[in-house]
Amino acid sequence: MLELAKEKEKFIYALFVALLFSVACILVHILFLVFPIQKYDWSVYPRDIHQWYGIFTGQFIHASWGHLFSNLPPLFVSSLVLFYFYRSIGWAGFFLILLLTGFMVFLFGRNYSHIGASGLVYGLISFIFFSGIFRRNVKSIVLMTIMVIMYSGYLAGFFPTEERVSWESHIFGAIAGLWTAFIFRNFREHDEVEVVYEWKGKDRTPKTYFLERDVFDKTLAERKAEKASENSFFEDLQS
Repeated sequence: MLELAKEKEKFIYALFVALLFSVACILVHILFLVFPIQKYDWSVYPRDIHQWYGIFTGQFIHASWGHLFSNLPPLFVSSLVLFYFYRSIGWAGFFLILLLTGFMVFLFGRNYSHIGASGLVYGLISFIFFSGIFRRNVKSIVLMTIMVIMYSGYLAGFFPTEERVSWESHIFGAIAGLWTAFIFRNFREHDEVEVVYEWKGKDRTPKTYFLERDVFDKTLAERKAEKASENSFFEDLQS
Protein backbone atom coordinates (compact mmCIF):
# COMPACT_ATOMS: atom_id res chain seq x y z
CA MET A 1 0.00 0.00 0.00
CA LEU A 2 2.84 2.36 0.87
CA GLU A 3 4.60 1.54 -2.41
CA LEU A 4 1.40 2.30 -4.35
CA ALA A 5 1.10 5.67 -2.61
CA LYS A 6 4.70 6.51 -3.53
CA GLU A 7 4.08 5.63 -7.19
CA LYS A 8 0.96 7.81 -7.20
CA GLU A 9 2.95 10.68 -5.73
CA LYS A 10 5.65 10.22 -8.38
CA PHE A 11 3.09 10.23 -11.18
CA ILE A 12 1.34 13.36 -9.90
CA TYR A 13 4.72 15.11 -9.65
CA ALA A 14 5.70 14.10 -13.19
CA LEU A 15 2.27 15.13 -14.49
CA PHE A 16 2.61 18.52 -12.81
CA VAL A 17 6.06 19.15 -14.31
CA ALA A 18 4.97 18.09 -17.81
CA LEU A 19 1.93 20.38 -17.57
CA LEU A 20 4.17 23.17 -16.30
CA PHE A 21 6.33 23.09 -19.42
CA SER A 22 3.31 22.93 -21.71
CA VAL A 23 1.54 25.82 -19.96
CA ALA A 24 4.76 27.86 -20.03
CA CYS A 25 4.92 27.54 -23.82
CA ILE A 26 1.26 28.58 -24.13
CA LEU A 27 1.71 31.59 -21.84
CA VAL A 28 4.82 32.71 -23.73
CA HIS A 29 2.89 32.53 -27.00
CA ILE A 30 0.01 34.56 -25.55
CA LEU A 31 2.51 37.08 -24.18
CA PHE A 32 3.84 37.81 -27.67
CA LEU A 33 0.30 38.10 -29.04
CA VAL A 34 -0.86 40.55 -26.37
CA PHE A 35 2.22 42.76 -26.09
CA PRO A 36 4.10 44.41 -28.98
CA ILE A 37 7.26 42.36 -28.45
CA GLN A 38 9.25 41.10 -31.41
CA LYS A 39 9.49 37.36 -30.77
CA TYR A 40 12.39 36.83 -33.14
CA ASP A 41 14.54 39.06 -30.94
CA TRP A 42 14.36 36.19 -28.44
CA SER A 43 15.06 33.38 -30.90
CA VAL A 44 18.24 31.36 -31.32
CA TYR A 45 20.15 33.35 -33.93
CA PRO A 46 23.40 31.52 -34.71
CA ARG A 47 26.66 33.24 -33.88
CA ASP A 48 25.06 36.54 -32.87
CA ILE A 49 26.73 37.10 -29.55
CA HIS A 50 24.31 39.92 -28.72
CA GLN A 51 21.45 37.39 -28.78
CA TRP A 52 23.15 34.64 -26.76
CA TYR A 53 20.14 34.39 -24.43
CA GLY A 54 18.14 32.89 -27.30
CA ILE A 55 19.88 29.60 -26.45
CA PHE A 56 17.47 29.40 -23.49
CA THR A 57 14.45 31.42 -24.63
CA GLY A 58 14.14 30.40 -28.28
CA GLN A 59 12.90 26.91 -27.53
CA PHE A 60 9.80 28.21 -25.73
CA ILE A 61 8.72 30.52 -28.59
CA HIS A 62 6.50 29.43 -31.49
CA ALA A 63 5.58 31.04 -34.78
CA SER A 64 1.85 30.20 -34.65
CA TRP A 65 -0.78 28.26 -32.74
CA GLY A 66 -0.39 25.40 -35.23
CA HIS A 67 3.37 25.33 -34.61
CA LEU A 68 2.79 25.37 -30.86
CA PHE A 69 0.19 22.60 -30.77
CA SER A 70 2.27 20.36 -33.02
CA ASN A 71 5.00 20.42 -30.35
CA LEU A 72 2.90 20.31 -27.17
CA PRO A 73 1.74 16.64 -27.24
CA PRO A 74 5.22 15.09 -27.70
CA LEU A 75 6.70 17.62 -25.24
CA PHE A 76 4.11 16.66 -22.64
CA VAL A 77 4.50 12.89 -23.15
CA SER A 78 8.32 12.86 -23.22
CA SER A 79 8.54 15.18 -20.17
CA LEU A 80 6.09 12.97 -18.29
CA VAL A 81 8.16 9.86 -19.07
CA LEU A 82 11.40 11.59 -18.08
CA PHE A 83 10.19 12.88 -14.71
CA TYR A 84 8.26 9.72 -13.80
CA PHE A 85 10.71 6.99 -14.79
CA TYR A 86 13.97 8.96 -14.37
CA ARG A 87 12.97 11.27 -11.54
CA SER A 88 16.35 11.50 -9.82
CA ILE A 89 17.96 12.99 -12.95
CA GLY A 90 14.84 14.63 -14.39
CA TRP A 91 15.73 18.29 -13.94
CA ALA A 92 19.42 17.84 -14.70
CA GLY A 93 18.64 15.84 -17.83
CA PHE A 94 15.98 18.29 -19.04
CA PHE A 95 18.12 21.41 -18.70
CA LEU A 96 21.23 19.71 -20.07
CA ILE A 97 19.29 18.73 -23.21
CA LEU A 98 17.83 22.24 -23.44
CA LEU A 99 21.26 23.88 -23.07
CA LEU A 100 23.14 21.56 -25.41
CA THR A 101 20.48 21.78 -28.13
CA GLY A 102 20.34 25.59 -28.04
CA PHE A 103 24.13 25.92 -27.84
CA MET A 104 24.78 23.63 -30.83
CA VAL A 105 22.16 25.43 -32.92
CA PHE A 106 23.77 28.73 -31.90
CA LEU A 107 27.18 27.50 -33.05
CA PHE A 108 26.35 25.51 -36.19
CA GLY A 109 22.84 26.47 -37.36
CA ARG A 110 21.94 28.47 -40.45
CA ASN A 111 21.83 32.26 -40.20
CA TYR A 112 18.15 32.14 -39.47
CA SER A 113 15.96 32.69 -36.41
CA HIS A 114 15.37 29.29 -34.83
CA ILE A 115 12.33 29.00 -32.57
CA GLY A 116 10.17 26.20 -31.22
CA ALA A 117 10.36 23.31 -28.77
CA SER A 118 10.91 20.67 -31.46
CA GLY A 119 14.64 20.46 -30.75
CA LEU A 120 13.90 19.88 -27.08
CA VAL A 121 11.30 17.25 -28.03
CA TYR A 122 13.81 15.41 -30.20
CA GLY A 123 16.29 15.59 -27.33
CA LEU A 124 13.89 14.09 -24.79
CA ILE A 125 12.81 11.31 -27.15
CA SER A 126 16.45 10.59 -27.98
CA PHE A 127 17.33 10.47 -24.28
CA ILE A 128 14.61 7.90 -23.56
CA PHE A 129 15.59 5.85 -26.62
CA PHE A 130 19.32 5.72 -25.91
CA SER A 131 18.77 5.16 -22.18
CA GLY A 132 17.34 1.80 -23.23
CA ILE A 133 20.57 1.02 -25.09
CA PHE A 134 22.94 2.21 -22.35
CA ARG A 135 21.04 0.96 -19.29
CA ARG A 136 19.79 -2.33 -20.80
CA ASN A 137 17.18 -3.17 -18.17
CA VAL A 138 13.58 -4.15 -18.74
CA LYS A 139 12.10 -0.75 -17.92
CA SER A 140 14.41 1.29 -20.15
CA ILE A 141 14.07 -1.16 -23.06
CA VAL A 142 10.27 -1.07 -22.85
CA LEU A 143 10.33 2.74 -22.83
CA MET A 144 12.72 2.71 -25.79
CA THR A 145 10.33 0.46 -27.72
CA ILE A 146 7.38 2.72 -26.94
CA MET A 147 9.30 5.75 -28.24
CA VAL A 148 10.13 3.89 -31.46
CA ILE A 149 6.49 2.95 -31.99
CA MET A 150 5.13 6.41 -31.22
CA TYR A 151 7.73 8.66 -32.84
CA SER A 152 9.56 6.70 -35.56
CA GLY A 153 8.04 9.11 -38.09
CA TYR A 154 10.10 11.90 -36.55
CA LEU A 155 13.16 10.60 -38.43
CA ALA A 156 11.94 12.60 -41.44
CA GLY A 157 12.62 15.76 -39.42
CA PHE A 158 16.36 15.24 -39.77
CA PHE A 159 16.28 16.20 -43.44
CA PRO A 160 16.08 19.79 -44.78
CA THR A 161 12.78 19.33 -46.61
CA GLU A 162 11.36 22.78 -45.72
CA GLU A 163 13.29 26.02 -45.51
CA ARG A 164 11.30 27.33 -42.55
CA VAL A 165 11.74 24.14 -40.50
CA SER A 166 14.77 24.07 -38.20
CA TRP A 167 16.02 20.59 -39.03
CA GLU A 168 19.28 21.58 -37.30
CA SER A 169 17.38 21.78 -34.00
CA HIS A 170 16.07 18.27 -34.60
CA ILE A 171 19.52 16.82 -35.29
CA PHE A 172 21.28 18.66 -32.47
CA GLY A 173 18.43 17.84 -30.10
CA ALA A 174 18.82 14.14 -30.87
CA ILE A 175 22.59 14.40 -30.32
CA ALA A 176 22.02 16.23 -27.02
CA GLY A 177 19.63 13.48 -25.90
CA LEU A 178 22.13 10.77 -26.83
CA TRP A 179 24.94 12.51 -24.94
CA THR A 180 22.76 13.11 -21.88
CA ALA A 181 21.68 9.45 -21.83
CA PHE A 182 25.34 8.43 -21.96
CA ILE A 183 26.38 10.79 -19.17
CA PHE A 184 23.60 9.59 -16.83
CA ARG A 185 23.75 5.90 -17.79
CA ASN A 186 25.07 4.90 -14.35
CA PHE A 187 22.64 7.06 -12.35
CA ARG A 188 20.18 4.29 -11.58
CA GLU A 189 16.69 4.68 -10.17
CA HIS A 190 15.72 2.49 -7.21
CA ASP A 191 13.78 0.11 -9.46
CA GLU A 192 16.82 -0.36 -11.71
CA VAL A 193 19.18 -1.60 -8.98
CA GLU A 194 19.59 -5.37 -8.95
CA VAL A 195 18.76 -6.86 -5.56
CA VAL A 196 21.30 -9.47 -4.40
CA TYR A 197 19.64 -11.89 -1.99
CA GLU A 198 21.63 -13.49 0.84
CA TRP A 199 20.88 -17.01 -0.31
CA LYS A 200 22.05 -16.30 -3.83
CA GLY A 201 25.19 -18.24 -4.65
CA LYS A 202 25.10 -20.32 -1.43
CA ASP A 203 23.77 -23.58 -2.80
CA ARG A 204 25.70 -26.26 -0.93
CA THR A 205 24.42 -29.17 -3.01
CA PRO A 206 27.43 -31.18 -4.25
CA LYS A 207 27.96 -30.64 -7.95
CA THR A 208 29.01 -33.34 -10.38
CA TYR A 209 30.82 -32.68 -13.63
CA PHE A 210 31.09 -34.69 -16.82
CA LEU A 211 34.70 -33.61 -17.36
CA GLU A 212 37.49 -32.89 -14.90
CA ARG A 213 37.36 -29.32 -13.53
CA ASP A 214 40.78 -28.40 -14.98
CA VAL A 215 40.10 -29.68 -18.49
CA PHE A 216 39.71 -26.17 -19.89
CA ASP A 217 42.38 -24.63 -17.67
CA LYS A 218 45.23 -26.44 -19.43
CA THR A 219 46.54 -25.86 -22.91
CA LEU A 220 46.73 -28.66 -25.44
CA ALA A 221 50.53 -28.70 -25.12
CA GLU A 222 50.31 -29.04 -21.32
CA ARG A 223 47.92 -31.98 -21.60
CA LYS A 224 50.20 -33.70 -24.16
CA ALA A 225 53.22 -33.18 -21.91
CA GLU A 226 51.29 -34.59 -18.96
CA LYS A 227 50.25 -37.62 -20.99
CA ALA A 228 53.83 -38.19 -22.19
CA SER A 229 55.08 -37.98 -18.60
CA GLU A 230 52.57 -40.63 -17.52
CA ASN A 231 53.59 -42.94 -20.39
CA SER A 232 57.26 -42.47 -19.53
CA PHE A 233 56.54 -43.36 -15.91
CA PHE A 234 54.80 -46.62 -16.87
CA GLU A 235 57.59 -47.52 -19.28
CA ASP A 236 60.17 -47.11 -16.50
CA LEU A 237 58.10 -49.38 -14.24
CA GLN A 238 57.91 -52.07 -16.94
CA SER A 239 61.65 -51.96 -17.50
